[in-house]
Amino acid sequence: MASSSCGEGEEQGRILRWDGPTPPLIPHLNYAHSMIKRMATHGHTVALVESETGKQWTFSELCELVPRVSGGLAECGVGLGDRVLCLTPIHIDYTLVLLAIIYRGATCVPINPTLNAEELAHVLRVSEAGWAVVHEAYVSLAEAAFTYLPSTTLRKMWVMGESPPSDKPTLHDLFSHDPIPPLTTTDGLVPDKMAAIMPFSSGTTGPSKGVLFSHRTLHVPNMTHLFLEQLQPEKAKITKEIYSRALLLLPVAHSYGHIMLVNNLFAGTTTVCLTKFTPTAFLETIQKYQITVCPLVPHLVKFLSDTPLLKEYNITSVKAVMSGAAPIDTHTINKFEKKTGIPLTRAYGMTETYNAVTRTRPPPDDNPSTVGKVTPYTEVKVINDAGEWVCEGEEGELCVRGPGMMLGYSNNQTATSATLDSEGWIHTGDIGYYDQQDFLYITDRSKDIIKVKAYPVSPHELEEIVKQYEGVSDVAVVGVKHQRLGEAPKAFVVLKPNAKVTAAQIQSHVEERVASYKQLAGGVRFVDVIPRNPMGKILKKQLK
Repeated sequence: MASSSCGEGEEQGRILRWDGPTPPLIPHLNYAHSMIKRMATHGHTVALVESETGKQWTFSELCELVPRVSGGLAECGVGLGDRVLCLTPIHIDYTLVLLAIIYRGATCVPINPTLNAEELAHVLRVSEAGWAVVHEAYVSLAEAAFTYLPSTTLRKMWVMGESPPSDKPTLHDLFSHDPIPPLTTTDGLVPDKMAAIMPFSSGTTGPSKGVLFSHRTLHVPNMTHLFLEQLQPEKAKITKEIYSRALLLLPVAHSYGHIMLVNNLFAGTTTVCLTKFTPTAFLETIQKYQITVCPLVPHLVKFLSDTPLLKEYNITSVKAVMSGAAPIDTHTINKFEKKTGIPLTRAYGMTETYNAVTRTRPPPDDNPSTVGKVTPYTEVKVINDAGEWVCEGEEGELCVRGPGMMLGYSNNQTATSATLDSEGWIHTGDIGYYDQQDFLYITDRSKDIIKVKAYPVSPHELEEIVKQYEGVSDVAVVGVKHQRLGEAPKAFVVLKPNAKVTAAQIQSHVEERVASYKQLAGGVRFVDVIPRNPMGKILKKQLK
């Protein structure tokens, strides 16, 4: 880390901002309506392709169908401020659902289908969703979740997919509905106050939380794209070629996957959706569709760096790769770039900040140890434990502010107040510092979130489950390095006197209660005591 020093006249550090011209104002409009107008300019270009089947949608087809699907939702009672659950893996019809819900002035609640029924029921309670669109593969999961709730909770469910049950309403039923106009400010829509989407974020304080993002927030990545394009018009053609065909295998319920999808739609990029990752399917898709850009997570970057399969496929069409959602080490970055010859762009952000907070710069300004510089529309400050700004080179908690931040957590004012302060700063819980050139460095994650294949896992949630097992006296869960998952939860367990409990029993207990990615893949270790500080906080660094 750099040595601490404040510049002349800088007694309390400084706010880090975008170092270029002032970006334009964010539109005060219905986000989906703006997207449709933009997508219409791409005409009959292919917008989305399903890798496995070749099924596709053009931009013009999407523009025609969104108002029709929205009309069908309206006929079933969906209106301004209502919430609609969408439970699906990556699927090309998801775009229709997402935009149709927002077009109607309602909130789309995209959900990870790896949740179990009890976890999904929690999401339904928190989100207050009254309608649902569910992929055909997860109908039984959804119906099991509904049994935990009052029968009046869900008003209607539509099934999406190629072979939905014949006895249930389907998404395709809505395609023939008469189109309707979007809900706008004249209908009561308040773009900077009303939520357009509600992804779920895990935290250390308990179960997952619904994160509310306004229409205004969703406009930020689009406006950033336009702004940067206008700054360098001479590079626009080259950039369009580089971003002509994108591979999407990131979960659309994850903010990273969601942003990549809508950014591609805005830019006119053809997005090839790969529903399930296998090494051969991944590489075959890149080769078959001549993919030019791949947004990935660190464990997939590492896969490309290590796999001998790379020799069997031609991936020379790829001109850009991005890594996000979890930290990536310098060794992996250098190894990847040396092996493939492809520059690796990194970005830093979190669910609550929606857009990337920082992004790395192209060579020669790149540095593998940094997460880059602040993006347009964003401010960053670094504070100490007393809440005071710190100077360059001095570690502290990163706080982020701008129009790309969340409105708050759904039905959880306590958690909202703990994360979002009265001045609009998101307290990230991440520890880092900045240098003389305002490059940002991340050194730790104080909130202890475990990133399993980029999925956030709450140690607190797993600790509470393990504590429920008879014979367990105390427990701490930490993230440990894992060759396949990148990071995995590991439980350190203190047993009650004379208790006869095995590691396998605890792992089985957890497996029955959580999604597959939350399981104790890092193992279980029995210890005599959990180390804590005088305030009772677990000293997790001593366990790693």
